Order: sequence, then structure tokens, then C-alpha cells
Amino acid sequence: MIKIAITSLIILIGLKSYGQNKKSQYLGLNLLQLPTSTINFNYSIECKPFMTTIADIGYTLGYNTKYDFIGYYLAMHSDTENGYTIEKQSGGYLKVGGFFNLRKNFEKQNYFHLGLFLTNSIVYEKGLYLSLNDSRPYSDAENVEHTVFLFGYSISFGYEFKIAKRLRANIDFQLSFPTDKFYNLYGGSTFVPGIGYNDSAAKWWFPMIILNVKYRL
Repeated sequence: MIKIAITSLIILIGLKSYGQNKKSQYLGLNLLQLPTSTINFNYSIECKPFMTTIADIGYTLGYNTKYDFIGYYLAMHSDTENGYTIEKQSGGYLKVGGFFNLRKNFEKQNYFHLGLFLTNSIVYEKGLYLSLNDSRPYSDAENVEHTVFLFGYSISFGYEFKIAKRLRANIDFQLSFPTDKFYNLYGGSTFVPGIGYNDSAAKWWFPMIILNVKYRL
């Protein structure tokens, strides 16, 4: 997380310097980031009417399918046993990219947009493992834990709208495609901070719904 914080600080400083003469700058947070609960903040600049650059940093406290009611319908959740019992999945992420805004001028306050992002994630997993072919009781299961660093690419489609004079919001449906390092994660419950959740073998379906609220600086 230290490396993520330092990297994000450098990016935010760079974006701030780049955006001094631009139309608007925003500081925001995701009130909703399903299928998981994440603490985050993001910084964005309206470079042109059709282009907004964004840096987003966040930390996910944990993921639990038992409480993921809405996410259950977004991602595939199978009951396949693989020997792993995950006790904790958490981690942080740094996401950079932007929106291509479907508008011609700054005067248009409500509009659709397309998003493209690169996400650097850290996933921490802790749990127990006992091979399905092992006849020993589960009390003899092995304690396992590791940290995996991986990248992912995300595309999104959403709508941005005005709430008040300096307050705006946008809601997006995002699909992400992590690199093959996601195969290093334990078991079938594959969760990646900033990217999403999928417990199937396919790495092309990591959906997420994001509601962001931002304040113009």
C-alpha cells in the first residue's frame, strides 16, 4: 500500500499541475462500488468537453459472498469446492484513465460517457487448504496466506449528471480484464480490488457498478 500511496501522490500532483488552466477539477468518492465495499477517493480534470482524466485510489476491507446480495446477480458465484476456505480477502488499488464524454461543450451538464482505465491491484488472501482427496479431518487443514500484485484493464459505460452548483455524480457499469496473474489467487472466489469479482475460470467477466459523487474545486 505504501508504493500505491506514493505512486498516487505523484500522479495527483502531476494531474493538478497539468490541470491548472483547465475548465474544472473535482475531488470525489465512490458511494457505491458493487460487488464490494471500498474506501476510496478520486481526482479528475475536465481537460476538454469530450475528455476527463481520472486517478482513483482505494482500499477494500474485505469481500464476503454471504453479504454480496446485489453483486450475486452481477458476477458468477459457483459452489465448486477446491479445497480452499477463504477467511479474508482484502487489498488496495490505484486506477488511472479517463472518460470520453459524449458532449460537444462544457455547457451540457448531463451526458453519457465511455471509460477506459488501467488498474494496479494488491490482493491479500488468508485461509485454509485441505486437498479434496485428503481423508484427514478439516481441523488438520493447512494455514495459507499470500499477497498477489496484478494489473487489469477496465472499460465502462455511464451517465454523469448535475446535483448542485458544485456537486456532480456519475453512475457506471464497468467490466474488467485482469492479467493472467489472477490465476495465482486461491480457489474459486476470485476477488480483485478495483476490478471486481468472479469465481469462474473465465477472466473476461469482472463486472462492477459504481456510483461516484464529486465536488468541483
